[in-house]
Amino acid sequence: MFRRAFALLVFVWLPGALRLARAEEIAPPLGVEWGEQKEHIERRLQSAKAKVVERRVVNGRDAWTVEGLAQANLRRTLFYFRGGGLVEVEFQYQNDKWAEASYNELLGDLRQRIEKHFGDGKLIARSKTPGAEVTQTLVGYEWNKNNAAIQLIYFAAESAANAYRTLSLHYKTIQ
Repeated sequence: MFRRAFALLVFVWLPGALRLARAEEIAPPLGVEWGEQKEHIERRLQSAKAKVVERRVVNGRDAWTVEGLAQANLRRTLFYFRGGGLVEVEFQYQNDKWAEASYNELLGDLRQRIEKHFGDGKLIARSKTPGAEVTQTLVGYEWNKNNAAIQLIYFAAESAANAYRTLSLHYKTIQ
């Protein structure tokens, strides 16, 4: 079941970034373009029956939280705009039934597939911080090509009674 969900992830979202891999470029997913205007992206989202559920400003960028894009284990998608044009797309994957091993497997499989197209990723974060009540884990990789990047980040916060885990996949321009 996990493998099927992963295969869907790779074959639905990743091709947008990989379609220009031969030209050593990282394109945004979902068939959109870097710098594409908010109005055009909103029309695309409406056509896909997705909904912008929140609009806010984050670090000087307009940020939209989008729900309803059909994809296994996709909790939400965030679109970031600067000057009205697209600069980042972030997919946040979560499944409350998954144990840490499932996230680690997804992280490893996705990392290998990205590396097939863009070479070795750079480790940008690896830490496990035990706390008195909560242990935090952070692992991140990055691939850069011609003013764009892909970041793959796993974050977990775990206590004896609860666990919060998420895997995020960021496509972004480098400014």
